[in-house]
Amino acid sequence: TVSAPFTVADDKATATCPPTASLAPLASITCSASHTITQADLDAGSVTNVASATNGTVTSPTDTETVTAVQGPALSIVKTATPATYSAVGAVINYSYLVTNSGNVTLSGPFTVSDDRATVSCPATGSLAPAASITCTASYTITQTDLDAGSVTNVASASGSFNGNPVTSPTDTET
Repeated sequence: TVSAPFTVADDKATATCPPTASLAPLASITCSASHTITQADLDAGSVTNVASATNGTVTSPTDTETVTAVQGPALSIVKTATPATYSAVGAVINYSYLVTNSGNVTLSGPFTVSDDRATVSCPATGSLAPAASITCTASYTITQTDLDAGSVTNVASASGSFNGNPVTSPTDTET
């Protein structure tokens, strides 16, 4: 028989054990704890914690548990044009691209936007946390062909990376 009080040392959480006076051989109690997931845990891909039990005299071997994160890296892009119409050769259309981390993990830069009609400039950004965004810009000068066609349609997508792997948004089209 081992006497109380029983405690659990856990490197990620504070464990609570039920009040028990003693434990007979092969008897057990269940202690509990919880850990609130952080952005760092999601970005790392898992949480591993180590725990051991003691009564102050006898200490158990440690036990390790790993919980794996479901990582969902994603980018979105919303493109707008100003002005929305044109009437002359040489008119300039300014484009704005809102690039947002729509996933659940922190993405790494550099962030770029590929546009089939214009060269896009994005601010130097090392990383984007989930729900964070940047605004990139470009301009396009109307040609006679554009005026004759009656409209200019261009397609853009944004790119960044997660753990060295590319992350690309779906395309957004603006006419």
